[in-house]
Amino acid sequence: MMKKICLVIMAVFLIAGMAVSVPAEETVNGKIIKIETDKVTVVVEGKLPAWIKSGSNVTASGGAPKVLGIKGNELVLRFSKAKAAKLKVDSTLPLTEFTGDELQGC
Repeated sequence: MMKKICLVIMAVFLIAGMAVSVPAEETVNGKIIKIETDKVTVVVEGKLPAWIKSGSNVTASGGAPKVLGIKGNELVLRFSKAKAAKLKVDSTLPLTEFTGDELQGC
């Protein structure tokens, strides 16, 4: 009897865990207008989402650059020098909210 109750409780938790939906990440496309060593300036069309704040991190180009400053729809991001060297002016850069799940290190 106890085994049956445990199985039912576990099934309920499993179903409840599967039913929780994760909201889709909002992606904002920006255009790179300037690259200065590790600082990349990006212009975003339209209104900036609330999660893009000065001092916060965003996810872009396989990394998590820090937002150094925002002026209107223009933001300055600090990448590592290696990642910044791979970026090109006039290319599109998708930005998503930083969740902290990015891989770090080797």
